[in-house]
Amino acid sequence: SLVISPFVPHPLILFQVKDQGIGIPGDKLETIFDRFQQVDASNSRSQGGTGLGLTICRGIVQQHNGQIWVESKLGEGSTFCVTLPLAEQREGEG
Repeated sequence: SLVISPFVPHPLILFQVKDQGIGIPGDKLETIFDRFQQVDASNSRSQGGTGLGLTICRGIVQQHNGQIWVESKLGEGSTFCVTLPLAEQREGEG
């Protein structure tokens, strides 16, 4: 599921993508954003993938002065979170 909400009190927007998958072990929560990292290499044989997707996502988010992280519990699924700053509205716009 996808949840989009304002992040008060800061001028940010928060995107959350939630799944009900197998979850991610706590010791992998940071390293999965590194190039060619996967939680379980055996899973990539059946699911495919190179371990670059989250690295690319992190790069795009950082280029927009945002943050990306994941919260997860084994057996319950994961929530990937992205915050991006809201653009200030200029006079005469909107």
